Amino acid sequence: MPRLSLAVALVLAAAFALAAAGSASAKTVWLCSPQQANDPCDYGLTTTVIAPDDSRSTQAPKAASHPKVDCFYVYPTVSDQPTTNATLAKDPEVKAIATYEASRYRQDCRVWAPMYRQVTLQGILNPSNIPGLGAGKAQADVEAAFKDYLKHSHGRGFVLFGHSQGSFVLRQLIAHLVDGKPAVRRRMVSAMLFGGNVTNKEFKHVRPCTKAGQTGCIVAWSMFHDPPPADALFGRTTAKGHHVVCTSPNKLGSSSNLEPLQPSLKFPGTIGAALSIFEPFAPTDVTTPWIAEPHRYTGSCATTADGASYLKVDGTPQPTPVPAATWGLHLGDMNLAMGNLVTIARKQIAAYVAKH
Repeated sequence: MPRLSLAVALVLAAAFALAAAGSASAKTVWLCSPQQANDPCDYGLTTTVIAPDDSRSTQAPKAASHPKVDCFYVYPTVSDQPTTNATLAKDPEVKAIATYEASRYRQDCRVWAPMYRQVTLQGILNPSNIPGLGAGKAQADVEAAFKDYLKHSHGRGFVLFGHSQGSFVLRQLIAHLVDGKPAVRRRMVSAMLFGGNVTNKEFKHVRPCTKAGQTGCIVAWSMFHDPPPADALFGRTTAKGHHVVCTSPNKLGSSSNLEPLQPSLKFPGTIGAALSIFEPFAPTDVTTPWIAEPHRYTGSCATTADGASYLKVDGTPQPTPVPAATWGLHLGDMNLAMGNLVTIARKQIAAYVAKH
């Protein structure tokens, strides 16, 4: 995968910040929803747990039978289509990322995930696409889908969650459709925004989470092992007086011991090739749908003297920054802590249900 320059990353962020809602497809195309068959988020949960001493055991968590809230997921940049914006086709890499990042949330909520005309890998990496980058189309699709969801969800509470481009889109969705709308804001259990550079003063009402079971707030981080370099793509902001949000798992009712989870499903396409470099020691002989490798890593928020804020990941074997040190452990922002995320969301959901 070619290296994405800092200039391109900043333009991407600016493009999403300036994207107007615009027109969107007339009908939402759902990648995941509780109303469809062949749903990539409806994936088995049986897990092979590999301890640090390489001993193995099996766990069999269950999806919630009657969840009382929903989760609305926006996936990251994965499309290998050769255009600036992807179509709404459910390509293998799009279905795979939904399985990787969204399907574990079924333990606590119904998962809704819209297809959207995301900016493709080609669109991000091709300098000729600057400055537009097609972000308006991506934003329009997701906001139209969210309005569709709100209209037909009978007032249910919701968790917003996304990664990378998905987090950039959700940042603007919160600004446009949640933060200034009390009736919608009251329904938001939390917003979980990873690898998206959300800042501490970005919204008037929606603030970072600070304790377990807190609702209506933001959970966010970008993972690095070493301090982010000066030209890091994540963990830094140019907004004066702001810093990028990092919320430590151990302050939100989980543990500083990270709980990595990944499907045994092989990931296709360009991102799949990157993952093979990112985790070169990933086991290949597991037959259950999921692999867990607990007690290998810890994660806690850290800051640098020059203003970077990040989730510092320690442990071995350390994943490889891909495609460069400027990205840190971006590819693992969710799956390196998926067990923690489910725990945090579960406590937030329980607190929300108790209030409502």
